[in-house]
Amino acid sequence: MEKILLADDDVEVQEIVRTILAKEGYEVTVAKDGYEAIGLAKNKPDLIILDYMMPGASGVEVCQELKKDPNTKNIPVLMVTAHPMEKERALEVGAVDFITKPVDKTDLLHRIKSVLKVRNINNELQKMIAYISELENK
Repeated sequence: MEKILLADDDVEVQEIVRTILAKEGYEVTVAKDGYEAIGLAKNKPDLIILDYMMPGASGVEVCQELKKDPNTKNIPVLMVTAHPMEKERALEVGAVDFITKPVDKTDLLHRIKSVLKVRNINNELQKMIAYISELENK
């Protein structure tokens, strides 16, 4: 079961997205603000869905912190934005994709599946590279 960390300060959004993802078989952990998201990211979820605007640390600040930390830098971040101008900034700070509010269920699920597929391919590639490196060093 793939683990998703959802960081959003809107309780209604938390419940809607958590319900959608749980029905699809994902294990969902919710953070109510940016600082909590940074702490929960240390559990290494498979994907982080991060609201752009949150109290405390914004989604941009959280993403920047996660990308600086060697333990969390490779966790893909899907940023949720309300304004088109925020999309570019989300990608600049390390988000792999974005989705605009209000969140469309079908779009959300397609983007999650796509991001997780790329993540899984990258993980397999890293394993293959490590294996080849090990063979070369023998």
